[in-house]
Amino acid sequence: MRNTRWVYRENPLKNNKDIQNFNLDKDILNLLYNRNIIEKEEIKNFLNVNIKNIADPFSLKDIDTAVNRLLQARENDETVWIYGDYDVDGITSVSLCFLALSELGINVRYYIPLRDEGYGLNIEAINYIKNEGGSLIITVDCGISSHEEIAHASSLGIDMIVTDHHEINNGNPEALAVINPKREDNDYTFKYLAGVGTAFMMILALFKTLDKEEEVYKYLDIVAIGTVADIVPLLEENRIFVKEGLKHLKRSRWLGLNMLIKKIFEDFDVRKFTTYDIGFIIAPIFNAVGRLEDAKKAVELFIEKDHRVCSAAIKDLLEKNSERKEIQEEIFEKAIEKIENEKLYEKSILIVGEEGFHHGVIGIVASKVLDRYYKPTVIMEIKPDEGIATASCRSIEGFNIIEAINNFSDLLIKYGGHSGAAGFSIKIENIEEFSIKLNDYAKAAMEDSTLIKPIKVDRPLPFYKISYDFLDKISLLEPFGFGNPSPLFSLNNCQFDGLRLIGKDKKHIMMNVIKNGNEIRNCVWFNSDDIFENLINLRNIDIAFKLKLETYKDRYQYKMYVEDIRETIQTSNEIENIFDLYDIQFPIETVIYTRRKMDSPKVRLTFSEQGITVANDRTYLGTLDNQTEYILSSLKKMYNIEFSAAVKDVILKDENYNVHILIDKDYTFSSYTIKQSELFKEIKNFLIGEFHYNYIQKKTLASIFKDKNNTVTIMERGRGVETIIQTIGLYYKSINEKAILITQENISQKTISSIGIGDKFVNGYDFYIFLNPEKSEIEKYINKKILVITEDKTFNIQGFTNITDDYEIPQNIKFVSEDELKDKNIIFSKKLPLDKKDKIIKNLKTYLEVSSTKDILPYL
Repeated sequence: MRNTRWVYRENPLKNNKDIQNFNLDKDILNLLYNRNIIEKEEIKNFLNVNIKNIADPFSLKDIDTAVNRLLQARENDETVWIYGDYDVDGITSVSLCFLALSELGINVRYYIPLRDEGYGLNIEAINYIKNEGGSLIITVDCGISSHEEIAHASSLGIDMIVTDHHEINNGNPEALAVINPKREDNDYTFKYLAGVGTAFMMILALFKTLDKEEEVYKYLDIVAIGTVADIVPLLEENRIFVKEGLKHLKRSRWLGLNMLIKKIFEDFDVRKFTTYDIGFIIAPIFNAVGRLEDAKKAVELFIEKDHRVCSAAIKDLLEKNSERKEIQEEIFEKAIEKIENEKLYEKSILIVGEEGFHHGVIGIVASKVLDRYYKPTVIMEIKPDEGIATASCRSIEGFNIIEAINNFSDLLIKYGGHSGAAGFSIKIENIEEFSIKLNDYAKAAMEDSTLIKPIKVDRPLPFYKISYDFLDKISLLEPFGFGNPSPLFSLNNCQFDGLRLIGKDKKHIMMNVIKNGNEIRNCVWFNSDDIFENLINLRNIDIAFKLKLETYKDRYQYKMYVEDIRETIQTSNEIENIFDLYDIQFPIETVIYTRRKMDSPKVRLTFSEQGITVANDRTYLGTLDNQTEYILSSLKKMYNIEFSAAVKDVILKDENYNVHILIDKDYTFSSYTIKQSELFKEIKNFLIGEFHYNYIQKKTLASIFKDKNNTVTIMERGRGVETIIQTIGLYYKSINEKAILITQENISQKTISSIGIGDKFVNGYDFYIFLNPEKSEIEKYINKKILVITEDKTFNIQGFTNITDDYEIPQNIKFVSEDELKDKNIIFSKKLPLDKKDKIIKNLKTYLEVSSTKDILPYL
């Protein structure tokens, strides 16, 4: 198997009442916590993405200067030149500025250097722009380090507006305006905009100044492409840009992009576009032309308005991308062959160089080699005619590649980069010495554990969570990408069948995964052919995977994309599984498929040995999926929970009707008995089953119903307060009268369904319950039927019967946290199934020690 270690993210949920108000699935909350999104406002803003939450662009230093200069250029009919980089971030930045400034009536031209010219501004290009009559240049995705070039432009009388997002290592250049989110003197605090995001903030400021703000957001599909491609954190403004931009992709206003989308996605009209579509399908097409030829051809597609020209450009781009893939795959295969034949995998750093390796794709190849071996990787193109080699480097977590290279800079012509990726050029005669020294350095710098790839798992996931409902809830966290990674789950102790190699070159593994008799079909592990033979010999496996919701023949499919597989280390914890099932957040949504037209929006669920069916009046519609059926059947069996169903939406497809159904816990109580004693017995059984009311519950209910007293009950909330409230509420409902609970505190859904709820006194009710009120709230209403439940032991009102709780905690009960229960023998929790709770309570005195949460208090 692969040389990996699984690391589970440790960030348990805090007891935060504000967060509980979001009514979110516990696993979704855990995912937010894993991303350090913890506070109430953070969660609210993260889940509710809105363009209105984009920060004020004028909080970026010098944007006001840039806006004023652009308005001056428009007034004077100057030609503004956009100077960009040849990667996707640069291409989209140039395209954005060209389109937006043209829309405002500004004359615009652009310049993107060829890859052979090198990154950033160059003197020859500036001279060319000057000769073309240029007097104002805007740099996008470059310029912050170009001090000499900008000084040269100024000497020619050219004003420079720099928009860049790269690190400021040598101060700001002497430009008219320098717009960079990394400037320390910004009022703007988010430092991780892409180049295109930085350019968009300038364009946004310009449109705002001209009172055209609403017209600028149509450019966000272009911004989204560059932002995703540049692998910046998808947080703050980047998250807004991408989430909103993805919505525009389906019907982009830009002719060339619109035609490209229709060409490469057959289902473009119904597809929900994702960051994967941008990062792995769309962006590489634009990137390829910059890697192999001239990036200006990609800009032409964005800005062109002629169908025939766009069609020809798309054909050219797709051909270049296919060529890039072929070149890339050829170099990758040669690199792997060299690594295996020469046993380079035994070294600390993989260094492979060949004549003919194309410099435009060696960075991608280095990443692919790193993924295979998980070692720092250097891929070089050797150029004998020039006597040099150019290299792209990729590194692993825990090894700073630029720091390593810096130690041997005397052997290099030039170099640059950061901890994870770098590049350099070197004389051919220095390659061997450099390779030896770099490997020796890496061997000394890296511990053995550094070379074991960490698989960072968010959460173990029960198989029944692999459902439409959970995947729909996960979509709240989209878009996924750097800084907000797609959640990685594990499914432990499962089996598989149907193992086979797939793909044109048989590079990928597909299998069916089986857990507890349930099967998830066609799970894919990309680029894993190297461990196929190892996998055949395994029986029980743990799988680390990502989830995706896909459609086939108008039906949803739950797809597992495997990240790693290992032989099962340990079986799952039964108590943990039970608690996870108990914690499922309702309502849950599922989809059934039928060809019958529904005559009524009402549906009902029917439980039988054959499964759970869904009917509309008397018409059978379908059955629930296995995962949803398992959840409902298990909860009904373990906790005697009933469920209701309601139609959320009916969508007509070519193949069927997709009926979206919301399933919720049903707390409806009904009784047809006449005798009061029988009614109370039915209410008690409905609320707590075979268990008995405890001391304080009995005394309180007797005072109210038997003695007809207004009552003050002094008790802890954990002793079963809500069971008293629910009993009173259901009693009054059953006799067609009304009771109300007056409180400022959080109340369970079960209580809300049993009684009226308010935060202050209102007339018209037959019985009033006050929970932890001020004494002054009660004294003016003593002529009403009232129960006060309070934890204040001094609370006393004349004419009320006071009852104080009295109980002892047995010495054999040891209170622990819920997490600690999972490793104990005899335990008690409200989350245990009814039969297990009943057994513990009945035999409580016979155990030497019972580990329990405070949930046991109502049963004492």
